[in-house]
Amino acid sequence: MRGIRGIVIGVLITIMVGAGLYALVDFSGDPDNLDFDQTGPRIVTLSVLAFVFVASLVFGQPRVRDIVQGVFFWGGLLALLVVGYTFRADLIQGGYRVLGALAPGLAVPQDDGTILIVRDASGHFSLEANTNGAKTRFLLDTGASAVVLTREDAARAGFSDSELTFSVPVQTANGGALVAPVRVRTLSVGDLSLKDVRAFVAREGALDTSLFGMTALNRLSSWRIEGDRLVLTP
Repeated sequence: MRGIRGIVIGVLITIMVGAGLYALVDFSGDPDNLDFDQTGPRIVTLSVLAFVFVASLVFGQPRVRDIVQGVFFWGGLLALLVVGYTFRADLIQGGYRVLGALAPGLAVPQDDGTILIVRDASGHFSLEANTNGAKTRFLLDTGASAVVLTREDAARAGFSDSELTFSVPVQTANGGALVAPVRVRTLSVGDLSLKDVRAFVAREGALDTSLFGMTALNRLSSWRIEGDRLVLTP
């Protein structure tokens, strides 16, 4: 009896694999016809039903009560899988928002070598970086022509008052101002490291947060904003 049951289970597993392949490609042999958005729920349904049937063979004939419990359990699980699959894009986007709220500025390395930063709760992109080895929180500002450090961040990065000359005029939202030109030896965001970056230092109290401007962004291979995500390519 066990031998026959094993053969039946083997046949059923073979049928499951064949049905999955059929549902996935419809025997077209053309990869361009592959549409997982339509076939995905079908494969999930077939797999769950087949698993229940195989399990019943392995563990013996179930009672009516067990069948009813199984229907509710597996039916609920199937419903969760289908709903999760259907709204996967919204769930992923919601996950990004949660990450941005819990860990604003966190640089998340991706498998393709890019670095992902999620928009924070205020709607901005903040970046946790290191300036000459000193921790610095930056605000992404594509309107800033250069990296701009607050006076406090510049001091932590090793720039003393004696080497700062506020001689470069710039225009800000509050009008004209003078900033001091400097060269940042290393500017790191996650695994990304830039060397000898042209930057400015703002006067005391002129800036609340250091700005991650174009002298850093232009040193990247590329950068882009996708919804709530900032993607940096070294």
